[in-house]
Amino acid sequence: MEKQGKIRVRIAPSPTGSLHIGTARTALFNWLFARKNGGEFILRIEDTDLERSDKKYEENIIEGLKWLGINWDGLIYHQSERLDVYEKYLKQLLDSGKAFWCYHTAEELEAEKTVQMKRKEPPRHICGYKTQNSIRSIRQLAEADKTQNQEKGIIRLAVDENSTRVVHFNDAIRGQIEWEEKLIGDFSLAKDLRTPLYNFAVVVDDTDMEITHVIRGEDHISNTPKQILIYEALGRELPVFAHLPLILGNDKSKLSKRHGATSVMEYKKDYLPEALINFMGFLGFTYDKEIINKEEMAEEFDLAKVHKSGAVFDVKKLNWLNSQYIKRLAPSEFKNLTDLKVSDAVIPLITERLEKLSDVNNFEYFWKTPEYDKELLIWKGFSLDKIKESLELTLNTFGQREWIQQEALRKYLDAEAEQLGDRGLIYWPLRAALTGQEKSPDPVEIAAVLGKDEVIKRINTAIDKLSV
Repeated sequence: MEKQGKIRVRIAPSPTGSLHIGTARTALFNWLFARKNGGEFILRIEDTDLERSDKKYEENIIEGLKWLGINWDGLIYHQSERLDVYEKYLKQLLDSGKAFWCYHTAEELEAEKTVQMKRKEPPRHICGYKTQNSIRSIRQLAEADKTQNQEKGIIRLAVDENSTRVVHFNDAIRGQIEWEEKLIGDFSLAKDLRTPLYNFAVVVDDTDMEITHVIRGEDHISNTPKQILIYEALGRELPVFAHLPLILGNDKSKLSKRHGATSVMEYKKDYLPEALINFMGFLGFTYDKEIINKEEMAEEFDLAKVHKSGAVFDVKKLNWLNSQYIKRLAPSEFKNLTDLKVSDAVIPLITERLEKLSDVNNFEYFWKTPEYDKELLIWKGFSLDKIKESLELTLNTFGQREWIQQEALRKYLDAEAEQLGDRGLIYWPLRAALTGQEKSPDPVEIAAVLGKDEVIKRINTAIDKLSV
């Protein structure tokens, strides 16, 4: 399973949709493996599907990888710029008799499938256009059929349906995996000489780019036996295959849009890239510590230790990790990210309690007068008169003294609470008056940031609400 020479891995997204978490996690694991082994990480855009490929998705993929800090080595490769290469290899296989033109109609293929299913056989195409005779007879058969069949042909790999051979490989994560060759069928390689299909194009690309390890999601396991046969037909050495576990939702089904955002750039408004990287690193691997950057991950990374079972996408864990990274931000960094125009003294009160960046407006009472109903001021069923008395005591504390330190202010408020016989009767109305919310940082800390004049203004507003 070990490969000689320089390690080369790749990520090969198709620009038919945005960069999603599954592809980003695969890119990260490839990057980690390359960095661990002093190798190269290649970015290749699989854009031969001209109908579905879109430049905006390619830009989204590149933007997402850059935002995450998953940097590739060298230029970006595009399949659409390699059509001459695919044509060369297709002609090579056709001339050698290892591939052939098939002209069966969709109706004929469906009828074949129906018969196989009735016989409880694996659906596969056993093509009548394939021949075991000479290259000349193959060419003659194809040319003769072109004049009789109006349906456009496709190019298939000739697979021996009578073979007793078992196609196998040793997956770096899952161990030995195997299939019976006779159950694979004559599968398609290309729609024509200039339109390769996935399995053929990926093998040619990985061969030409000297990819030593193909690290991808387990949903590609079913493609691997076909790709192995293509490698063999081209006379090329196999890479090491490693199939990562799927990412699952909390219900243990495959992660999808119904589990929340799946496009990486949708996470940008809420999460720091370092937090998302940290989180994705644990989707199939376990590290020695919870808070870890990608460079530290690379030091520990080992394909043999990647988990085989599905990795659950736990949003609560992601939020917790994000909160830890937010706490580490310098005030200037946080203000740049959120475009806040507040004093640095406010920032720690926000970052200590923030899980997602987009929730910063939950703290807008620091820079905006809060709006709320007077019912929020009420503490545990006490009367409006009692709440008003509490606020008037607190107002007196602020109004009759010069600005004081937090420790002294807390002593005065505690004395008021003792006078009224209930600590919450002092602190709850004050919190509500200053923030307009049920949950917030310590109202004493908030008061210290707002300043004496603003605190008095907000307490007066609360008293006025109770007087209506």
